[in-house]
Amino acid sequence: MSDTRARARAQAITAHAGQTYGDAPYEVHLDHVAAVVERFIDAADARRGDLVVAAYLHDIVEDTAVTIDAVEADFGAAVAGLVAAVTDSPGRDRKERKAKTYPRIRATGPAAVLLKLADRIANVEASVAGAPAKLGMYRLEWWGFFGALYDPADGPHRPMWEHLRRLLNA
Repeated sequence: MSDTRARARAQAITAHAGQTYGDAPYEVHLDHVAAVVERFIDAADARRGDLVVAAYLHDIVEDTAVTIDAVEADFGAAVAGLVAAVTDSPGRDRKERKAKTYPRIRATGPAAVLLKLADRIANVEASVAGAPAKLGMYRLEWWGFFGALYDPADGPHRPMWEHLRRLLNA
């Protein structure tokens, strides 16, 4: 494990201390998102390192007291940009938050889409394994998520999209 990746993981675990993902410590979700990135993004892809680091930090601004400025100071502008892109915008409910956030993810670029897609795949894989109510929510959100973030010109993302579609039976 690279030093930067290990630092990101440690910082995220500390920041999310006491939070859970279902019945598990929150780090289980963070490890899962990083593993999805590693499973789908080729080791030769220059974005992979920043994406793995951002995978550990993707919820840190949204769910803890850590600021985006602190992420940038510790991990650089590229990682902070990815984390900022996937951090939900404020809204009355989940639907409004996502409707505000998805355009920012897409505008940030393909790496931000990859990060959000890895997060969604991890969430859906976990739901398939034991949270049927959440799986139903992700199925209902599929077309909005896909419509907002899918880019047919971005071929490297296709295996991830196809995997997610199969998981959701969409």
